Amino acid sequence: MAPLRMTRPHTTMRTRMTATSSRLVHFDELASDSVRLLRLLQLSSSLCPIGAFAYSQGIESAVEHGWINDEASLVAWLCGLGQHNLACLDLPLLRLAHAAWDRADEAGAMLIGERLLANREARELREQEQQLGSAFASVLTNLGVTRAQPLCGHPHASYVVAYALGAVHFGVAVQTAAFGYAFAWSEQQTSAAARLVPLGHMATQRVLSDVLSCIPAWVASAALLPEDDIGSSTPALAIGAAWHETQYTRLFRS
Repeated sequence: MAPLRMTRPHTTMRTRMTATSSRLVHFDELASDSVRLLRLLQLSSSLCPIGAFAYSQGIESAVEHGWINDEASLVAWLCGLGQHNLACLDLPLLRLAHAAWDRADEAGAMLIGERLLANREARELREQEQQLGSAFASVLTNLGVTRAQPLCGHPHASYVVAYALGAVHFGVAVQTAAFGYAFAWSEQQTSAAARLVPLGHMATQRVLSDVLSCIPAWVASAALLPEDDIGSSTPALAIGAAWHETQYTRLFRS
């Protein structure tokens, strides 16, 4: 009869400890990823107190002049801006700002903010970028992001640059941050349109769903755009924002 093979107790114990350790490491990684995702949701939430709800970004004027009057025209407007503005300007500069903050290049990040402001095609749009950037920096400062403090009230404060800083501080990868930024923009714009077109809750969700389906293409395009090609030209947005400054009745800030 063949002798029985006995398992050594210490070998079994070591195997179990290794398996337990691997599970703990895996759990820690999942927990860290989850926290980063939750931080991104926090930065992108409409509850973030920066006053974004006060701006229509040209939509109010577009509705006034009949350019937007139903779901289809709103989707066309927003997807057009996403393709020709966000994908060509905001998201590429967000990537550059993310890289600048990641290597602790504060001066480089501020230059990106100046570049972004120079590309805003109307006074109203520039002031919105500055005011949201300064307010977002105040939120970050309150959350313990000390590097955001100099952006508070700075003449070259930029929402895009401040958002990138928040993403870097909380360990959010640049590609993921781009999705968060695009979502925040899409939600804010559809929310503004719901009060202007007007749209019901269900229609607003259909519009948002259509716009969200375009975001992956915007993010991918922004990642491939050479730095020298960053910039946008959106005449309707520029004209609408300029007209909005003197529009007789307004719900949104000018």
